Amino acid sequence: MAPHKKPLYRITLVDQAWHVRRPRATLDHAFASLEEATSFVLNDSDGAAEFVELVADNTYMVKKLAPPS
Repeated sequence: MAPHKKPLYRITLVDQAWHVRRPRATLDHAFASLEEATSFVLNDSDGAAEFVELVADNTYMVKKLAPPS
């Protein structure tokens, strides 16, 4: 059996806004830039490094975000 994976934040480009969805949430938060969206994720996770799903056009990737050192 595979180990349980922690749910991911999802950042999606919708038109010209970046939408962030928290794990297990139904409400998106919209931001004008990708930097604002990633800052929101880091602040929301108390500055801990987080893996996020990024979706833009036909591109999908999983990326680890970490606070600036």
